[in-house]
Amino acid sequence: MKISELRDGFAAEITEVDLNQPISGGTFDQIHEAVDVFGVVVMRKQYLADADLVVFAKRFGPLEVPLKRDQYGGVDKEVTMLANVDDKGNLLPQDTKHGIYMKGNLLWHTDSSFKPVPSKYSLLAAHEVPSEGGDTEFADARACYDDWTGPFGETTKQELEDLICEHSIIYSRTLISGDIFSDEEKKQFSPPHQPLVRTHPRTGRKIYYVGSHCSHVVGWPLEKGRALVREISGFCVRPEHIYAHKWSAGDVVIWDNRSVLHRGRTYNPNQRRVMHRATVTGDGRLC
Repeated sequence: MKISELRDGFAAEITEVDLNQPISGGTFDQIHEAVDVFGVVVMRKQYLADADLVVFAKRFGPLEVPLKRDQYGGVDKEVTMLANVDDKGNLLPQDTKHGIYMKGNLLWHTDSSFKPVPSKYSLLAAHEVPSEGGDTEFADARACYDDWTGPFGETTKQELEDLICEHSIIYSRTLISGDIFSDEEKKQFSPPHQPLVRTHPRTGRKIYYVGSHCSHVVGWPLEKGRALVREISGFCVRPEHIYAHKWSAGDVVIWDNRSVLHRGRTYNPNQRRVMHRATVTGDGRLC
């Protein structure tokens, strides 16, 4: 197995491993460590079927139950469908309800921070990709914590350590897609509270846990809290700390939601893009 850095200390590509074949414990441990150290790991030409994606993902831990909106097209019950096609594989116009909902992926975010138990890792397998566009960008939130010195107004960096934020998919989707959720879904997505600063349990590195789902700081005036979230989120996505992945069919990319923000990029809506994701759940409530 060969590990090659893609950016200085951030994102790596692993070659000479076939995820369709049995992987030894030692090899898996090296992959797991690479994900923790680099935040993002790319593995090309894997062409993983859902069953194999699920088996591999479960080696990182138990999987999340996908949202009902993302369970269609015949995917495995533990796989999220991220695509611009309908249940029968027909191309969907962008102005459909599903197309509008998918626009939320264009915002910088971390998967499942809007859930009481947020995710650890996401594993995304590319089935069909457009001829151009549709990249996924990843930003190093660890470098954001290391480099941001503050202050924010009169609040020092040290004083941010104990702040708690509210995370909401209702809030984040409203920013780009408007009010698209039913009353039942709004009850289901009751916004949890998450710490602004997280410490990675395996590396000890700190990160700012922000992104589009992060609505505001609990206990602060609403606009002041949102201004802080915007400032830190903007600092996280400096070009020198971004890795942009150009997809090819068969690629598998693994990232650590505790360490990075990510977003999708636009592409020709007349071309198909079909991605399947398995998401590893976290260890429990953060606060």
